[in-house]
Amino acid sequence: MAKLKYYKYQNKNKKMVNAYQKWYGRVVINETVGIEEMAAKMQDNCTLKRADILAVLSELGPTMRDLLQDSKRVVLPYLGSFKLGINTVGAESENEFTVKNIKTVRVMFQPTTHVTATGRRAKDLTDNCRLEEYKNIVPSEDSSNADEGGSTTEPDIDDLP
Repeated sequence: MAKLKYYKYQNKNKKMVNAYQKWYGRVVINETVGIEEMAAKMQDNCTLKRADILAVLSELGPTMRDLLQDSKRVVLPYLGSFKLGINTVGAESENEFTVKNIKTVRVMFQPTTHVTATGRRAKDLTDNCRLEEYKNIVPSEDSSNADEGGSTTEPDIDDLP
């Protein structure tokens, strides 16, 4: 089973008084996977060929953009739903609020969830995620990637407090 790797780091930012010198964890991203690799893996799990899957995945982004920009929510089963949201600056009156008050448009994602046999809500993308500490790493302060190293198995994420 695949394991989500993480490393420990100490916060050395003195401006964060409550967090200064405390230890935290960050996920290790050891590879970036593109649609070519995804299509090859998906081909093994279905009757479509890699070329057919590539065609669909290549069209997914532009199609989602068009639907989202038409004020629609896009739902992808087993993944989640996407919609656009906006950040705005307030106006003194309704008439004073214009498009100039809209500062940014952002994509909002809500993962698909299901209810487990124990009644707990679980996100499909993270349910049953296994964790593994990534050892022998010397991360930079802002690093989210890691160098190679050994590892120690940790408990299943569902068992954590």
